Amino acid sequence: MTANTTPRRHPLLPVLAGSRAVLVGRDTPDPDADHGFGHGYESAVEATRALARTLTSPTIGTPFLEAHTEQLVRGESPDAVIDAVRRAAAAASDTLLFSYAATGPEHWETPEGAEQWTEDPGSLRSVLRRVADLMWDSAATRLVVLLDCGSAQVAVRHFTRPDRPAGHRHGAQLSLLGAGRVMLFGSEIDPFTSTLTRALQAGVDGGPEALNLVALGHAVEAKFTELRYQVENEYIPGAKQLFFHGGHEVALGINRAFPPDDRDVALRYPPRYPGAFFAHPDAVSEAEGY
Repeated sequence: MTANTTPRRHPLLPVLAGSRAVLVGRDTPDPDADHGFGHGYESAVEATRALARTLTSPTIGTPFLEAHTEQLVRGESPDAVIDAVRRAAAAASDTLLFSYAATGPEHWETPEGAEQWTEDPGSLRSVLRRVADLMWDSAATRLVVLLDCGSAQVAVRHFTRPDRPAGHRHGAQLSLLGAGRVMLFGSEIDPFTSTLTRALQAGVDGGPEALNLVALGHAVEAKFTELRYQVENEYIPGAKQLFFHGGHEVALGINRAFPPDDRDVALRYPPRYPGAFFAHPDAVSEAEGY
């Protein structure tokens, strides 16, 4: 490679100039000094900040430019969130990402009493329904949605509902990954957003060169499965359920645990990178001897 040669950017990564990201983190109630955040729940605000830093990091290929990434983590109003998504949707021509992480009740009305965050998809009073409409109206060809909230199963339907109004763009590809917020043993040992962030930071053993949402989802599931083996308790609940839709069309980072260029050596002696995630829950079971 000559000094003037620009390194090849993986085609699954967002096109920098035409991609935008909006990340929302909401915490209710306030942190509890005696019991940790929200009586055991991880702070959605801090997890969102960490994810935003990672999505703009050159160590994983700079999926998004920092200037094109907006964080709303200071209790912004629904209108402020809608305005941010509207700006991003108007500017995006390739990838438009929206991340929503929240602790506490999702169905409480806003102080103005006008809207709720994750109301039923049939309601016109849901903030996330308005977000979904703006995303589908954008010129972006790849839509990415990350959801981490107590009513994730309801929130998902805003983005996947089949009754989008006439006139919405239908050519965009939707990649969605999300999970609810569930506490095990009095604390949330398997938060989705921070686990996803760590998968991007550490890489996935046996995963593809570019980590699309399917690969990331399986890696997160593997980490949840791994936690079940590590927790010493007579009763270990099942792994947290993830919600998938699409996911093959866009990557959120380059896999830091991808084998070196000498593929023959790598195939004969597959490396196990320190801290890297397993690629699938089955790999965890094999490693644990089950």
